[in-house]
Amino acid sequence: MIYESVNLGINTVFSKGYGLIIVLGFFTSIILTKFMINKMVNCKFGMDLHKKEKLKVAEMGGLAILLTLSIFLPFIEANLLLPLLIAGILGIIDDIAKLSPKEKLLILALSAIPIGLLLGLSPLPIILLMVGISICSNFTNMLAGFNGLEIGTGTLASLFLALIMFQNGDIVGFNSLMLFFAVYLGFLIYNKYPAKVFPGDTGTLPIGAFLATVAVWKSAVLPLVIIMLPYIVDAGLKYYSAGITKREDHKPTQLRDDGKLYVGGGYLSLPRLILMKKPMKEYNIVFAIWGLEMLCGICALLVNSTIKII
Repeated sequence: MIYESVNLGINTVFSKGYGLIIVLGFFTSIILTKFMINKMVNCKFGMDLHKKEKLKVAEMGGLAILLTLSIFLPFIEANLLLPLLIAGILGIIDDIAKLSPKEKLLILALSAIPIGLLLGLSPLPIILLMVGISICSNFTNMLAGFNGLEIGTGTLASLFLALIMFQNGDIVGFNSLMLFFAVYLGFLIYNKYPAKVFPGDTGTLPIGAFLATVAVWKSAVLPLVIIMLPYIVDAGLKYYSAGITKREDHKPTQLRDDGKLYVGGGYLSLPRLILMKKPMKEYNIVFAIWGLEMLCGICALLVNSTIKII
């Protein structure tokens, strides 16, 4: 059954033109991100705190992601556009006006009600979706602070959830997530070290909202929980050591003369926990967390395969 589903998935991708949509989404994301960098670098920018040269970096680059997905996602599944737009618009407001963590949690939780109704979910899955969207969106917004970390980790998470859909023979779920993966991958080209653009909450909140929506809708909550383990550990460390605070209130790691980052105290997080063991370059800490995400993704695939066999 698994191999039949996989073969059906490959044929459907090409017969319905989904592959072309995904490729177009990737290149459109690159083009719009470059355009956004040129527009934002002098009007909405931040300083890269982990570089000796405090250069200006364009912010709110997540707008390019939202625009690209708004163009192409309706060709695959228009209903999945709603969680992206709600989380993205909330991210825009937060990037400009700075909402509190509790305000974001409440708004995201309530947004799950119309999303669930649109997808035809019953009351219990809608309640699960309320929890999933609010928590996952904040988790994907919190594991951040290093060039390419939040976007790269989210890109990997979407890829592995797409492979879960592929295992299950769910073509709509697979292609929706592959488009999401391709668009975020296009953005990552400019967000990776050394970053030319930051996503802002505009780009990070939609990651969790989209993944949670697909997982609840397609009954893949357990695989998503496994995929999200690096986020869960990071959030748990932060809540344990600092409570619920704004990401902007978190003290950044410090830069040594040799270019390596180290932790001089303060709150705990997954990156800081790794840096406490060994100072390293910014891109190396990002690679380490990407590696953890890949490991969790592989575990999710194995668990999902086992469940299907049983």
